[in-house]
This record gives sequence, C-alpha cells and structure tokens, in this order.
Amino acid sequence: MYNSLKKLCALCLALMVIFSVSVSAGRELESQTVRYTGVMLRDMSVREAPDRSAKALATVRGNEKIAIFDYTPEWLYITSKGGNGYVLRAQVRDIVALDPANTLPYGVVPHLHKAKVAADTALYTEKNTTSGLWAGLTAGSIISFWYIEDGWAAVPYHRVIGYVPVSHLTELTPVSPTVEYAQRGDPLAFFTSFYETKQTELNIGRIINIGVACDLIESVLQPGQRFSFNDMAGPYRSTTGYMPSPVLVGGGTVTGYGGGTCQVSTTLYNALLQLPQGMAIHQRRPHGPSGARYVPHGMDAAVGTPEINLVFENTYPFPVRIVAYAQDGALFVGLYKEG
Repeated sequence: MYNSLKKLCALCLALMVIFSVSVSAGRELESQTVRYTGVMLRDMSVREAPDRSAKALATVRGNEKIAIFDYTPEWLYITSKGGNGYVLRAQVRDIVALDPANTLPYGVVPHLHKAKVAADTALYTEKNTTSGLWAGLTAGSIISFWYIEDGWAAVPYHRVIGYVPVSHLTELTPVSPTVEYAQRGDPLAFFTSFYETKQTELNIGRIINIGVACDLIESVLQPGQRFSFNDMAGPYRSTTGYMPSPVLVGGGTVTGYGGGTCQVSTTLYNALLQLPQGMAIHQRRPHGPSGARYVPHGMDAAVGTPEINLVFENTYPFPVRIVAYAQDGALFVGLYKEG
C-alpha cells in the first residue's frame, strides 16, 4: 500500500512537471516568464493577436534580439518596447531556451495522450460541434493529442489546433510522465500529423508511400544504436514499393518516387524531440525557410539523399521501440520503452 501511494505521488508530481514546461499552443498565451530568446530576420510588426490582420503595436528591427514568452504553431508571443505581442515564427532565427533543463526544446508541442477514434467524427476548429471543421476522422484511426479540457481533446493539426470530443474516442492512453517511471512496454512519446486523402493519382501514390515508410521504420533501437531514416526507409524507388507522387524540393514540388516519406520522418522527428535526454539528433534538415505545412513552422525533417537525412541515437540504457502507422489521413508515431 505504501509503495503504491509513493508511485501515485510520483506520478502526480511528474505530471505537474510536464505541464509546467508545456507550451500554450492551443490556449491563451498568458505567460509572463521569458523562456527563449531569438533574433529578428527583418523588420516586423508586433501584432496585438496572432493574426496578420491584427492591430500593429510596435515594430521590431532586423537583427534585434527579442525575448520570447511562448509560441503557437505559427506565432511567437514576445515582449517589445511597444508592449507584449505576436510576431511570425518564420521571421525569427537563433531561438534558444534560457533554461534548457526545465524548458521543452523550442517548437515542441507535447502529445501527452493517444486514442483510437471510436466512430467517424471530425476535427473541429473550436470546442463546439457547430463550429467549422479542419478535417474528418475515420473510425479506427489512431491519433495523439496534447491535452483534454471540458470534454474535448486538443489536437495539433498542421499549424493550428483542432478539437475532437473525447466521447468520440476510445482506448485513451497517456504517455509515461517520466522515463524513470516507465515500465517495459510503456509509451514515452507520441506524435501525429495529418495528410490529404483525396483520390487523385499522385496523392494515392503519396498515401501508399506513407504506409510503406511506416512499415519500414518500425524497429527496436538498442542502447547506443544509431538510426538512419534513409537506410531504414530507402532506397526511394519502385522496387522498394514506392509510387510516383509530389516531392518538396527547393520550396516547390516535383514528381518523384517516395513523395510522402518526409512526412513520416517529420512525424518521427517530432516524437523524438519530446525525449531530449535520451534521443540525440545527429542529422536533420528542414525543407526550407517556410518548412512543411503539415507541422508547426520549422519542425519538419526532410529525407532523401545522404546530405538530407534524419539520423539519431538512442542514448538511454534500455531499448526503444518505434511504432508507426497511418490510416485515413492520420499518421501516428509512438516511442515505447522496450527493456
């Protein structure tokens, strides 16, 4: 009984720690604690709200150092001479955490739960079934999400936050609050991204490619072992099972074999970032200044050539299992403690 109470107390404390370092990506950004600093790329208006049409409060200059309270998938909440306000993430470089030990790596939105969609439903723009829709969700799909509030699950979707009624979900599973608390088989990190399901020839090829890459990267990573996405998922050609589909190159798209695999590597990358003490990233490159729109700005990981690859190492003293699958527009990656 005493040991059970100790475990329960440890769990509660760990959850408090997790939420204390979480960003406010889907809620009002009210933090007045400076968490990061960055440098402006160019002159930019500081907006009253995270909206390009919002009132301009002040101007920050190119190469000016700024203090950052928090972030959404596309905006930074900063302090300036004109007061607190918002600037676009794409216009800020060299963002670093002031207290890395107690702050999530910049850009991370933790996915603290996963669930199976119980019946066909939708991802709503607001916590209201009469609001607009971001996307449909199909029964049987697996999604991960950030938090639960007022009976709604907050789901990062591209560069916004969507909401799904918890009553439409089943098999809810939380990530382990800490790696130390986790037992064998417990989840350590989740991430879900979303892809188009339209039935055009090229997009059907992309959907097939996402499934092929998911199958190929599933593995168990031993302590000290490195993982190369290109080695695991490649070569990107028809003999591996890949189909022609759009590929992001230099800010545009061309048709090539393996289009869609970058979304798999990006989804994996965003799961890895939630474990900065145990998953060391050795190689990663975004698609370009604008990045891939299916994740928050600057959080993509391109793959395809020796110079463009996602390489990481398991520095934990135990194996980590990588699980990946995609269904009807939802691409899920989970990392689990294996030993």
